[in-house]
Amino acid sequence: MRAGGDGYAVAARAGAIRFRYRLTFDDTVPVSTGAALSPSHLYAVTGALFAAPEAANPAGEAPLRLRLHVGVPPGWEVVTGWGVGDRTFTPPNRRALLGSTLAAAPDFRLYRDTAAGTRFVLAIRGERRFADTALARVIAASLREARALLGPVPVPRVTYVADVGATGSTSASLQGRATVGLLWGSGDSLGLPRIHDVFHETLHLWFGGVLQTARWWTEGVTDYYAARLQSEWSGRAGDLATLIFRSLDDYLRIPRRTRMTMDQEARANVLGDNTTLLVYRKGMLAALLLDAAIRRSTGGSASLDDVAREALALARSRADGRVAESELRALAIAAGGPAVGALWTRVVAGDTLLSREEVAAALRAVTRRRAVADPAGGASRGRRRRTRQTMRRTS
Repeated sequence: MRAGGDGYAVAARAGAIRFRYRLTFDDTVPVSTGAALSPSHLYAVTGALFAAPEAANPAGEAPLRLRLHVGVPPGWEVVTGWGVGDRTFTPPNRRALLGSTLAAAPDFRLYRDTAAGTRFVLAIRGERRFADTALARVIAASLREARALLGPVPVPRVTYVADVGATGSTSASLQGRATVGLLWGSGDSLGLPRIHDVFHETLHLWFGGVLQTARWWTEGVTDYYAARLQSEWSGRAGDLATLIFRSLDDYLRIPRRTRMTMDQEARANVLGDNTTLLVYRKGMLAALLLDAAIRRSTGGSASLDDVAREALALARSRADGRVAESELRALAIAAGGPAVGALWTRVVAGDTLLSREEVAAALRAVTRRRAVADPAGGASRGRRRRTRQTMRRTS
């Protein structure tokens, strides 16, 4: 085996090639919120678990037969994106092998159900401050709400692994690979932030799975839709405002907010928690502002939803699913006109500081509410026109 480019070349005759990976509990394994190994459990939410030979075509659909055997202690349950409960798995192709969560433990509690025409499995372990069935209901709701907005779920089965994070809490998905890891702290409740996380990761089946595009859309627009769909499902209109203003507060704490665009941040590969990244926090606000601008310019006959569906349709027509940011901009202008183009230039492509007043006004436009609750300043209201009667009294 020799290194070559970004991979390895294997000199071998035609036939089966066996790769063996061995970890024991005596090995020193880096522990993070995304991976851990101990005598009680194993989990890894990563796209770099395995190696696999290249197939004869870029999609990895050539007659490449893969078989994976996972050896774990007796009594342990194995959970993967290709199946649950077996020891030997047959991923359908190279892409499926390289893009799956792997987890194993003796105490997984398994739940199987169907929502929005798609089967899903929830494997959960550890002591929690919420019922397992409550999480299963949220997962089902996220699939149903996303399907209603964006069309059929892109994959026939989704696996959700809920474990207790070793060094903190994170929610992660291998985007478009039908596997989601919900690695939360044992003290976390199933409140608004965690429900929002579930919706966000489910939406990556569409944004990041079907549609490959600019990161601010993949993360920020996903975050916006997760907040909006969660609010609509819960019936609590204030949830959207709460999540939006939290995002705004995080954005206003990012030092580079007026020195760097979202594209520049992505190209520089700036790292950090998602509360410190413009592609998440400003991206979410940009989605809200674009949605409001399209609704205003069309009298409510169009919205960002139309742009999202058009972008997904375009992605499905291409082998790699990639849609350029310039194409997204063109779709937004086609939906909302020149005013949306000007907003895109200022907010998406620019580094102008966003204000609370602008965000509050966009929330009112999207929710069609005269007032939205801003934790920093009470209820934010739009201007009311004075009636003739009031004008007479003040004259």
